Amino acid sequence: SSRAAQRRRPTQSEARGSAFMHVFSPPERPATTADGACDSTSPQGAHERCRSLLAQMPPMEGSVKYRRAWNIEEALEQHQNLMKQHELQSSIGQNNLQLRKMQVDFARLEASDAIARARIVDVNASPEEASALVQRVRSSSESLRMALKVYEIEELKAIAKTKSMQAEIEQSNMEMVALRQAIDDVSDGGGPQLAGVSRAPVIDPTSQRRHFYCSDCRVGGHGQRFCSYLLKRPNWRVYPSEKWLEDKNGQTSFCPLGRRAVDFTDETYFSRISMHIKGRIWLEDKRKLYEFVPDLMPLTFVIVDGKWVGDIPSEPPSSPPMPWFVKETDRNFGTSVVCCARPEDCMGLAKTRGTYVVQKHIPNPLLYNNGEKCHIKFYNLLIGEADGVTWKLYTYKDGYLSISPKAWTPTDLSKETQVTIIRTKRINDWPVWEKVYKSCQKGVQTVIDRAAAQGKLEGRNKKQFEIISADYIVTSELDVYLLEFNTGPVLKDPEDHPEVHDAGMINGALHLVEPWEGGDQDLWDFVFECKGVAPNDGPPEIIDAF
Repeated sequence: SSRAAQRRRPTQSEARGSAFMHVFSPPERPATTADGACDSTSPQGAHERCRSLLAQMPPMEGSVKYRRAWNIEEALEQHQNLMKQHELQSSIGQNNLQLRKMQVDFARLEASDAIARARIVDVNASPEEASALVQRVRSSSESLRMALKVYEIEELKAIAKTKSMQAEIEQSNMEMVALRQAIDDVSDGGGPQLAGVSRAPVIDPTSQRRHFYCSDCRVGGHGQRFCSYLLKRPNWRVYPSEKWLEDKNGQTSFCPLGRRAVDFTDETYFSRISMHIKGRIWLEDKRKLYEFVPDLMPLTFVIVDGKWVGDIPSEPPSSPPMPWFVKETDRNFGTSVVCCARPEDCMGLAKTRGTYVVQKHIPNPLLYNNGEKCHIKFYNLLIGEADGVTWKLYTYKDGYLSISPKAWTPTDLSKETQVTIIRTKRINDWPVWEKVYKSCQKGVQTVIDRAAAQGKLEGRNKKQFEIISADYIVTSELDVYLLEFNTGPVLKDPEDHPEVHDAGMINGALHLVEPWEGGDQDLWDFVFECKGVAPNDGPPEIIDAF
């Protein structure tokens, strides 16, 4: 029987395995290595070489992911990149599967060879030789089973990845079609009517608008974020933007394609709804804010270009230690706040060019659980109606606490102790929140009422709105002091921050600004409505002064 086995012709599987080994193995290799390692010309050696090649293969995971495009150039470029990536990743996937298939074939050859050797074992073979043959059969069979399983998994992964890439390409195709339809609709008069902005004639003046349009003109702030939330409504669409102006410094401004009016964009001139309050400088500039609400803020002094303006701060040498803060008037988020121990040290912290406010730390601050300093991030929605004189204020019933990482003492002047910047946690479980909420609300109401009455908030011939945060610090007697307003506060989306985000706040605010049947105002609390100074009747400016 041994002679018959030696004379038999190789099977088809064995012949194919020999061909694969010929491809993977260099000529004239010795049967075994000097140290007894597995010969690379054997099925097991070829299997190992496949594994080595697989380790060098690039992953089937491209860097290009579909993202919403805001202009035609972006959409075209993204589609081309997705197509190229699909071609490349498909090739990688096929090569990967080919190597996995070779692993299966080599494992099958190894198993067949082990079984064949076990069948022709000499009856006089020692128990050790028989045991080794049995172990080889078991090992090669297990390797074959694992190779088949891995091949099946890789094949399913390749199919899933291909479907995912094809879905992204289809999404890109649909996006380009939607942009084309938006251009056609607005060109046929389907966009909003806006004074001073070119608008195509309406073909059918009796028809109602089917869609509303938003554009990202890259002004910054929360424009793109608000567009993304509006686009979750079924009748909102993207209208593409294009290059508009370029200044002498090379900075480019963008506008809706064809300089058409849209329902919402961050470039105020082209937007039916403005996302910037005209006169906001009176809220975000700390010096200007103190001019008309000094009773709500800590006692404030001013440095301009290295000189005191008005009163000069002083305190007796015997005064208990308490930090003094020097802040640039037009910068927020704690980026320009420095502190010192005495008022006479403040001038040395100010640059020779610039405007600063100087404030002494409030007495008896209310500290957090472990003695840390904290302040309230209090959110407000201010809406100016299209009549140019009506102002509405809403406050949000939830907010955040910003808590310092170190316990507070008046003598530790480090930023970690004295400056609270980052939103640390939700405020709704803070025991004193319900008690101080109304005080914070009343303070903001006073600010808006005075600003509107004094003409500091300026009306437009369109609706305008802004989400504004106010920073409040609380004393141990639960009195509140207004520190500053941030007209571009930090807002977080559930896609990036699934655990703590502001989607409810944003959706609720946009519903109050632009109501729709599927929305609600979430936790926004209506405070009051007031009348301001009527705006001058004149043509709109190309660049609105915020």
